[in-house]
Amino acid sequence: MSFALIPYLEQPSLDLGFAEIHAWGTLVAIGFLFGTWYAARWMTRNGLDGETAYDYGMWVFIGGFTGAHLIHALFYEPHRLAEDPLFLFRIWEGVSSFGGFLGAAVATMIFFRIRGTRFVEHADPLALGMAPGWAIGRIGCFFAHDHIGAKSDFLLAVDFPASWGPLGGPRHDLGLYDSILSWILFAVLVILARNRPRHGLLTGVLCAGYAAPRFFFDFLRATDATYLGLTPAQYGSIVLFVFGVVVAWRSRGEGRAGESGTRDAAEA
Repeated sequence: MSFALIPYLEQPSLDLGFAEIHAWGTLVAIGFLFGTWYAARWMTRNGLDGETAYDYGMWVFIGGFTGAHLIHALFYEPHRLAEDPLFLFRIWEGVSSFGGFLGAAVATMIFFRIRGTRFVEHADPLALGMAPGWAIGRIGCFFAHDHIGAKSDFLLAVDFPASWGPLGGPRHDLGLYDSILSWILFAVLVILARNRPRHGLLTGVLCAGYAAPRFFFDFLRATDATYLGLTPAQYGSIVLFVFGVVVAWRSRGEGRAGESGTRDAAEA
C-alpha cells in the first residue's frame, strides 16, 4: 500500500507559438530576480550600495550557468561529451547545482577583486537573497521532476505514473526536498540577521546548513554518476560544508552588520 502524499503533476507550460515557456525556467528566473532584489534590500539597510547586488547578479548568472553546465557535462555525462564535443557549449542542456556554485564562486572572486571591495561585508546580504532565490528555483525542479529519487512510502514522496515504467510509483523527489530545506534555512537566516551578526556568519550558516543535508539527500537518488561511491554533488557538499564552518568561525573577528550603516538590519 502506498502512503505517498503528493500526486504527480505535469510541468505547467505556456505555448506562445514561437516558443514554449516551462515552469522550471520561469521559477528559476523568478527566484533569481527575487533573490537579487532581496539582497539589494538588505545591503541598503546596512549602509551598503544596493546596486552592487544587481551588478553582481549578472556575473553570478553568467558564471553560475556556465559552471553548472561544464560540471554536468564533464562529470555527469562524459559519455555524451565524448560522442558530441559540441555538447560542452550548449549550456542549456543539463546543469549541475554544485557546478553552478563553483561557477558563481569564480565569478564572485573576479567581481569583488575588480570592484576593490571586501566580499565579506557583502556576503551576508547576498546569502539572504540566495536562500529564497534557490528555494523558488527548486520548486521549478520539482515541477520538472528532474531529480527523481529512490522508491519510498515517505509522506512527501511523489506518486509517479505507471507510464514512467521502472521509475513509476511513489518516489522521493529531491527537488522538493531541496526547496523545503532552503526555505527553512531562509527562515533561520532572517532570525539570525535581526541580531546584527558579525560579517560572514550568515554565509557560513547557509553553506554548512545546506551542505550537510544535501550530502545525505544524494543517497536517495534513483540513479546518478558516482566516483568511489559518492556523487559529484556529495564531494561538493563536503567542500561547501568545510568552507561554511571556516567562514562562520572566522566571522568572530569581523565587524557587525549595520555598524557603518544608517539603518539597522533589524528593520528589514
